[in-house]
Amino acid sequence: MCVLSGGLQGSDERGRLLRRTMMRYASLSALLILRSVSTAVFKRFPTVDHVVEAGEQVFLSWASDKRAKGY
Repeated sequence: MCVLSGGLQGSDERGRLLRRTMMRYASLSALLILRSVSTAVFKRFPTVDHVVEAGEQVFLSWASDKRAKGY
């Protein structure tokens, strides 16, 4: 993951969004691979719908934290 963030140039908004998107895809692919290998991860995320639901919960908690801090 450090290779991705270090290899993508740019300190502007476009570079930041590109790095964020690449990290999201890397994290999702790691999760999907771990689902097929680990029974503990498979029990936590039995279907792709569970992965989507967990992502929504993370996003909603992140948005409420930002709102509470006044960003």
